[in-house]
Amino acid sequence: MGGVGKTTLVKDIAKQAKEQSLFGEVVMVTISQNIDLKRIQTVIAESLGLDLNEDSVEVRAVKLADRLTDTENKVLVILDDLWEKLDLSKVMIPRSQMGTTCKVVITTRNKDVCERMSCQEIVELKKLSDEESWSLFRSRAGDAVESRTMRELARNVARECDGLPLALVVLGAALKGKRPEIWNTVLKQLKLSREVDLLGVSKEVFQSIKLSFDFLESEATESCFLHCCLYPEDWDIPNEELMHMMVGGGLLIGVETLNDAQGRVDLLLDQLKARGLLLQGSSESCVSMHDVVRDVAIHISEKDHVFYVRAGQSWEKWPRTVESEMRNCRRLSLMNNDIKDLPPNPMEYPKLETLILRDNAWLASIPEMFFQHMGCLMVLDLSSTRIKSLPKSVSCLTNLKVLNLRNCHYLKDISHINGLKVLEMLILKGSPVSIAPEGVGWTQNLRFVDLNYSMNDYFSKGFPRFHRLEQLFMDKFAGSFRELIISLRHLTHLFIEEVVDLDDPLSHELVSPGSWPDRLLKFSLSFVESQPWHFFLSKDRRGLKLMGTKPLAVWVKRLLETTRQLVLVEFQETELISINSDIPPLVFSSLEYLEVVNSPKLTKLSGDELSLHEEIPLSQLKLMFIGNCPRLTKLIPSRLCQRSMQKLLRLEVKDCPMMLELFPCDEGAHDITELLPWLWCLVLKGLQRLQNVLQPFQRLPNLKEFYIHNNCGVRYVVSSKMETVTMADPFPALENLEIINCQEMSEMISPPASLQAPCFFQRLRELHIESCPRLTHLFSYKQAISMQHLSDLYIRDCAALEAVVISMENKEEAFASTSTFVVDHESYNSPFPNLTRLFPV
Repeated sequence: MGGVGKTTLVKDIAKQAKEQSLFGEVVMVTISQNIDLKRIQTVIAESLGLDLNEDSVEVRAVKLADRLTDTENKVLVILDDLWEKLDLSKVMIPRSQMGTTCKVVITTRNKDVCERMSCQEIVELKKLSDEESWSLFRSRAGDAVESRTMRELARNVARECDGLPLALVVLGAALKGKRPEIWNTVLKQLKLSREVDLLGVSKEVFQSIKLSFDFLESEATESCFLHCCLYPEDWDIPNEELMHMMVGGGLLIGVETLNDAQGRVDLLLDQLKARGLLLQGSSESCVSMHDVVRDVAIHISEKDHVFYVRAGQSWEKWPRTVESEMRNCRRLSLMNNDIKDLPPNPMEYPKLETLILRDNAWLASIPEMFFQHMGCLMVLDLSSTRIKSLPKSVSCLTNLKVLNLRNCHYLKDISHINGLKVLEMLILKGSPVSIAPEGVGWTQNLRFVDLNYSMNDYFSKGFPRFHRLEQLFMDKFAGSFRELIISLRHLTHLFIEEVVDLDDPLSHELVSPGSWPDRLLKFSLSFVESQPWHFFLSKDRRGLKLMGTKPLAVWVKRLLETTRQLVLVEFQETELISINSDIPPLVFSSLEYLEVVNSPKLTKLSGDELSLHEEIPLSQLKLMFIGNCPRLTKLIPSRLCQRSMQKLLRLEVKDCPMMLELFPCDEGAHDITELLPWLWCLVLKGLQRLQNVLQPFQRLPNLKEFYIHNNCGVRYVVSSKMETVTMADPFPALENLEIINCQEMSEMISPPASLQAPCFFQRLRELHIESCPRLTHLFSYKQAISMQHLSDLYIRDCAALEAVVISMENKEEAFASTSTFVVDHESYNSPFPNLTRLFPV
């Protein structure tokens, strides 16, 4: 039965399995009604870090099976929403492997599927009890249902949901704050509801979703909801794509700019999520739809044949339909199928406004007159197909506003779009177009252009034609940046991965300082050649990459005021944050991302005079990377860590050979013990003179991942200069420690005699040590027994290593060098009870 909570339950199982390290790998695949063996194999392979380039399902299955056989990590595979028997050996999972390296969990609406697949244990997920149902319903409907006048009425409505969580959540959210009269009307409708012709969807669930849809406040909200069903089941639906479709379809009234339109769509999506009709996607910029909600949405949308949705159904041919079915069709989605050929004759779809053929990976050509009778088409999505050119009939689409040609890797010729006079959005990212349209008519109304890796030269020379542009994305602009800014006066979003301008725009004024920098709401501009972002960043940013060789123009400083991600290359001053610097110190107080690289003059990050300023530098910083600064000796003073940097999540320091201390403390700062409270990842590489990570009294309370690589001078991970001190664990939350090519590393903890309580690395799960030639042992036995969570131990190329664990008298206490891969607890008195993988020394 759909809507009883199967997917929610297995998602929680997957989460717990990961958090508790019950399995080395956890993979979850949504199957749905049409079994696509290749897609299932691809999802599993990607989760296991395996590339599948073969076309043959059988060959791919053998490769996946070999990956399972070779691994010592147990793998949990969850196959969600199975509608029919699936031969697991055709996917990758031979019966011989089940229970040893792989376990499989399936969910299905049909018990017969479990029996036909010979499941070892069948668990029926029962409906909620009356009290459980009421508790869930009340949590969504609000406290008002507990009032004397509403309680009985609300309980009766909840009972009509028949203990189904999806119905309770959706209907409760829909009725929240509604008058008693509406509750009574809903109760009557629920009592009169009849079974619907939707496989696996009960009348209670259907009626709850349908009523919630009927309660939506506006046509725009209804349209936004129905557009989500154009995507395949379990799909991450980008908010931006929904905005494009709704603007292109003329479904948003009263919005002037694309930024306003995105804000309106985001608001509609929040309302739909609050109603339980949509779910949060894998990121903040996406939403998803429950499979049952999608079934009902398609049922609603196909009334009077307005929508025709056959997305993600593995179709190889164009659907066979009669003329009457398509005469009134306005939205047609054949997304994510295997269609190779389109009908040779023109298609008679006189009212069609949206056509989605994206992700038909085998579609290589479009008949020349295919679009001849689609004059009302406003949105056309041909992304991720193999087409090489657009047909002549594209010029018949005189009402087309959105054309998505993203990732058409064979596309060369788009010359026939020259007649699209009302085109507003053109997406060519990842498509190597070389033959552009003639004339300027098609450019006159363009508001959104994404040209990454496509038509860079064409745009760099012809950008004045695009005078209405609001949002521009491209990887390289070679031309006059000043002329670009003067010509495109409506820009609110500007993303250029590399600006090549011989006039050096960073040092010269472009326009009056008070104009265009203030208009940009989101931007990412790089004036540095071939300098990628060190950390991955989403589109939703305000970033600058600057070559710091000359004084900055006023427009750059104005843009820096709103910058949140900053990369500085070849910074020419000795102090980064200083009142004497060309970059105002206040800029750093709002940064979330900071990268400083290839700066030979830099000796310190912050000037001493900044302690007098009220604005705290780096107080919003989350990601920080410092690389190739050969004169930098100290990183962040402990006082600055305390006053600022409270939000820092990840810190990387690389190739700073003179670095002596990471967090130095001046006199009187010894009482500052806890540093960087939210730092979870620390990476140190190529710091040859760094001997100690922390001072003996310093701690990183939430550090989970720690990497020491490339000839760092660190001799100990934990050290104390005072032989009688009892230390607290400097890394109490550490789970993953990796030490590679550290020539000076002699001990993990030193001096061991001073550490009276074995209380270090208590949360450590994975320890990787490689190419540390002076390391003779890892831990004393007393220290090792406190490491109860250690599960993976990898040691390689440590020539001097005599034992993993020794006693205080330097005798072997637990186990020494061995080629055994898995610890035999009966043979060794192992201090690590949860150790499952020991790789050879």
